[in-house]
Amino acid sequence: MKPRSAVFLDRDGTLIDDKGFLGDPAGVDILPTVVAALKLLAANNYATIVISNQSGIARGLLDDAKVRSVNAEIVRRLAGDELTIDGWYWCPHYDEGCDCRKPAPALLHQAVREHGLTLDGAAMIGDRGSDVELGQRVGIPGIAVPGPMPYVGPEPDLRAQTLLEAAEWIVRRGH
Repeated sequence: MKPRSAVFLDRDGTLIDDKGFLGDPAGVDILPTVVAALKLLAANNYATIVISNQSGIARGLLDDAKVRSVNAEIVRRLAGDELTIDGWYWCPHYDEGCDCRKPAPALLHQAVREHGLTLDGAAMIGDRGSDVELGQRVGIPGIAVPGPMPYVGPEPDLRAQTLLEAAEWIVRRGH
């Protein structure tokens, strides 16, 4: 059986409104077009994997349990639309030199191994330069979506206006 391709997604500013170091599940607001984008990716057999920098843990503003509770709330809300996220990975560090903080590829490679995925046809979507750079470092398109801050980073393979636009582009490219 052929391995599944994946779309790697940033969490804050890509799937949910970026409220800065969110530790309260009540603050989860799913962004417009996220449900439609995830449905399109699921219908085309893409795994969806979240890769997120959560430096609030290292800064003492969050803990692992709060990150998990926010992630669980996202899962709960998506389940109402019969959607799921295949994997959740986050870097708890603030040190740019660690091997798991985006744009370092350790968490992406871990997800590929643990889920038996292929990078053929894969992409990385996020609102920051570190997201785009991560994709490009591993040889997949890095796609930028608008976030709360102006985009600063390498030129993305696509500047999408919404997550749905990014998903449509990925599906058109095929895997």
